[in-house]
Amino acid sequence: MTNQVNDADNDTGTAGVYGKASEKLSAAYSTSVDKAAGAIDTARQRAADAARLTADGIEQNPVAALVGGLALGAIVGALLPGTRKEAELLGPLGGKVGDAAKTAAQAARETGLDKLDEIGLSRDNVREKVSKIFDEAIKVAGETGSAAAQAVRKGGSQA
Repeated sequence: MTNQVNDADNDTGTAGVYGKASEKLSAAYSTSVDKAAGAIDTARQRAADAARLTADGIEQNPVAALVGGLALGAIVGALLPGTRKEAELLGPLGGKVGDAAKTAAQAARETGLDKLDEIGLSRDNVREKVSKIFDEAIKVAGETGSAAAQAVRKGGSQA
């Protein structure tokens, strides 16, 4: 009978330990989830702020934004490699299309520069404004990423 009482105490003790461990694990998990959600909310807010800042910049300088968008598109297009299938299908047309594209790009460039001159914006002025917009967007993106990483690190060390 004494052995039965000791066995019952051991079972209760083990169950108690597992119960406490389960509660602590559950609390740690809950805290981690809450902190991750907080980090996500912070990142979303900063991204929204960046979008708002970018939108404000575009509203204040639509021509600069247009020029920046065209420049960014040209850079991305230049960086993307052509595929073998494109070369195969468009190879014969490449020279003709290339010449037409050069002519169109030159006409667009001249027209754009004329319009910028008409509204009093110099090339350097536009370049500076576009550069500022991109610099601010990059800065906000970096801060957002750092804040999210820091929040996750803090959450992991406190759990």
